[in-house]
Amino acid sequence: MALPALKFRRGPSDNRTMRWSLLLVLALSGLAFTAADRTLPRGDDHFRLAMTRAQVDSSIASRGLRVISSSHEHLACAGEVPAVEFEQYAFAPAPHGPGFLWRVTIAHRVPYRRADFDSVRDALVRRLGEPAETEAPEASDVDAVHKLTWVDPSTTVQLAARWSVPQDPRADRMMVTWTDRRLQRMVEARRSKDRASRR
Repeated sequence: MALPALKFRRGPSDNRTMRWSLLLVLALSGLAFTAADRTLPRGDDHFRLAMTRAQVDSSIASRGLRVISSSHEHLACAGEVPAVEFEQYAFAPAPHGPGFLWRVTIAHRVPYRRADFDSVRDALVRRLGEPAETEAPEASDVDAVHKLTWVDPSTTVQLAARWSVPQDPRADRMMVTWTDRRLQRMVEARRSKDRASRR
């Protein structure tokens, strides 16, 4: 169920923090309206979309993973298994205090083989069911991206990879990305407003 577009009129007590708080509350509370429609899990054994920054920090610490970089809106850590180069967590900033997890990216190490892609794909199919969309270019098109996407009203999960020769670590990592769709829209709306305010 799509949330209605909101229009704010600036009044004596209106400010950006109050508007941002309202958007955040609506985005998180909106999850309840589509619970009956949801078919995808919201994460795995280590994370759940929309969890707090403190919960993510605690999970990473309990797994003993090395933090590579960290800021108010993101955290990256080394992978738990050799095939995973890093895990990256993005947070929708809250007006007061740490934000909520809106995107998780699991980046697999380069090089990898088609068999590695097939193994990750099969594990996701077992967990998520058949994908809603599949992009499978011709095997001869080594520069094309192979992509599988699972989606429901609240969540998107995507697996993407390609087999360039040679594989470039900057462009050819195999990625599994989990996204909270409502928090994503809120983050994108805020970025648009920030860009407009800088013009």
